[in-house]
Amino acid sequence: MSRRVLVVGAGVMGHRHAAAVRAAGDRVALAVDADLTRARALDENALAYGSLAGALASPETVDAAIIATPSFQHLDQLVTLAAAGIPTLVEKPHRIPGQDPAGLLTAVSGGAEVFVGMSTRHWPGYVELTRAIGAGELGEIVGYTDRMAFALPEGALPAWYFDRSVSGGGVLVTNGVHALDRARALLGPLEKVTATMRPVLPGHDTEDHARVRFRAGTATGSIELLWAAYEPVATGLTVTGTRGAGHIAMDGSWRISTRDATRTGDAIDIDTVPFAAQWQAFRTGAAGFSIDDLEPTLTLIESLYREASDG
Repeated sequence: MSRRVLVVGAGVMGHRHAAAVRAAGDRVALAVDADLTRARALDENALAYGSLAGALASPETVDAAIIATPSFQHLDQLVTLAAAGIPTLVEKPHRIPGQDPAGLLTAVSGGAEVFVGMSTRHWPGYVELTRAIGAGELGEIVGYTDRMAFALPEGALPAWYFDRSVSGGGVLVTNGVHALDRARALLGPLEKVTATMRPVLPGHDTEDHARVRFRAGTATGSIELLWAAYEPVATGLTVTGTRGAGHIAMDGSWRISTRDATRTGDAIDIDTVPFAAQWQAFRTGAAGFSIDDLEPTLTLIESLYREASDG
């Protein structure tokens, strides 16, 4: 059955989510953005509103919502939609470090349906690597490295990303939430987690570089996160086991090599493919993306920021 969807936020991410909604045969019924021109441009068939409150007062009813606003707005909007009883897919992170999640946790414990948009876990290569590890094809996992690095020319991101008072932090929360989430999903609980971080680009009071080290079962792991003024090299996720290894590149291409066989996958359009898969996962209630699954990642990030400031 086709679903009527409320999309909150009509920027780049809002358009990606709206495209995924339409690709599934669902309908963007309501669009919200503080800029009404942007709201109207999200979908010509949707009713446009300048606020979430206005949309919720609309005579048009919806079956689901997507939050694709700046990160510091996610928590309040989630609580509002939970109170309205609307199942919601929220862009990562579902809150920023320093925000109190108590109201959201109460709403979720009361039955509110929330799905966190961790898009990199919907890459075909990640799905295949998860299957291979679960099937024991790589043997005992001994090593894990993930290097998420991006060229960040001036103006590539809005200024709020670099204002700690509204972003909660820099690359560790913006991209690290993906990296730590997928490490936890692939390996289980992370232990002995430490981090170093520093600014790289001029004028930033948030970190542009962070390195996280940890243990997970029999594996030692390292995550490196970088925003740079140049094109980074040697990026991607590599998992090493006693019987095989897997690698996922930043373009979504992948390779899994074991003693028995090698298989590969091509690069993907990372602006469309994972978002379409993610919307389908939300529609079917896929496990692993709830607030209970993701809140520990935010708690870990908060602890790393505290330890860095104490040090």
